[in-house]
Formats: sequence, structure tokens, C-alpha cells
Amino acid sequence: GINMVEIIWKDQIKELYPNPNDFIVYMGKVMSAIGWVATFVGLFLSSNLIRRLGWTVSALITPVALLVTGVFFFGFILFKNNPTLVGWTAAIGFTPLALGVLFGTIQNVMSRACKYTLFDSTKEIAFIPLSPESKLKGKAAIDGVGSRVGKSGGSIVHGGLLMLFGSVSLSAPYVGLILLAVVFGWIGAARSLGRQFNLLTTHHEKLEINEEAQPSEKKPLLESV
Repeated sequence: GINMVEIIWKDQIKELYPNPNDFIVYMGKVMSAIGWVATFVGLFLSSNLIRRLGWTVSALITPVALLVTGVFFFGFILFKNNPTLVGWTAAIGFTPLALGVLFGTIQNVMSRACKYTLFDSTKEIAFIPLSPESKLKGKAAIDGVGSRVGKSGGSIVHGGLLMLFGSVSLSAPYVGLILLAVVFGWIGAARSLGRQFNLLTTHHEKLEINEEAQPSEKKPLLESV
């Protein structure tokens, strides 16, 4: 879903910057922004957020941010010819297309930066309470099968939309609906996994406490002997 949105976003950038040189310069700035934001989040925010807010809230930050920015992005590009929206954006010195590209850029920067930092951190932490065998199977399924199926599936769906509608811009409303479905599914999965993660970590903590308490209970018997 995110890769499909990126195609729509780049198409809107080309419309805003029809000159290829301007497009390249803009994309260069976006890549720099991703690097700076990812570095900042990785160094100062990622571990602190997980420690203070917990796994579930930290895992929800990325999809919620995508949902909010995605609503603004698709709202501006789908209604960029609406007279009311054109007048409102003109009053603040913008156009609907420019604001749509701006929110699409924010979405792309945040999704990439969070993917390399917060998302990957919470993903790896989720494996900690599992057994070695479950960790191996889980990582193989997610890193191997899941990522490839997601990318190839997105390409197939977007190719089908292009065949049906003939252009990237005409397929935008349907990509927006797909993004909503993916993000809401992501949020639901993160909440469900968070509950399971909390149960497993609580169970492991109780086991550790019991194991630490057992030697102290046997110690007086040993001393008496």
C-alpha cells in the first residue's frame, strides 16, 4: 500500500515540477530529509519512546502517522480543482496540488524514517519473548515471504489499476481506499500483537521471579544440614 501511494505522490510531484531538473532537485531534498529524520529518531526518540510508552503505543506511531498524512494527501489531490479548496489554499499562498505534495512528502519522509528506526525496533523486540524455534520461523515468514509478497502484490494491484483506468491520477482514489484498508489492518494487528506481547512478557517475568525465589526458600535447609 505504501509503495502504491509513493507512485501517486511522485506523479503529483511531476505535475508540480514538470521540469526534470526541478523534480530531481526536489527528490534529492526528500532523500536528505529522510536521512536526517531517521538519524534523529534513531538516536534520540526510538528507544525512549519504546521505554516510556511501551511496545504497543510505539508500534502504533507509524501507521497512525501514515493515516493522518494520507488523509490530507489524498484529500488535497482528489479535490484540487474544487473552487472552495482552491480559494482557501490561495488565501494562505498555496495551491491544493502544492499542499498535497507537501503532505505526501511528510508521509514519505515519516514512513521511511520510522521504517528504518521505530518500526524495525518494535519488530525485533516482538521476537524477544518467543522460543528460539518460533523466532526463526517468524523472522523467515516476515523478512522473507511477507516483504516479498507485499511488494509484488502491490505492484500487481497497481498494474491492474493502471490497466483499468489508464493513468496514475485516475487510479488515485482507489489507491487511497487500499491505503486506508492496509493502515486500519496494520493498526488492528499491532494492537492484537501488543496484547499478546504484554501477556508473554508478564508470564516470563513471573517465571523469572519464581526461579529467583526458589533457591532462597531452599537455603535454610542446606544451612541446617
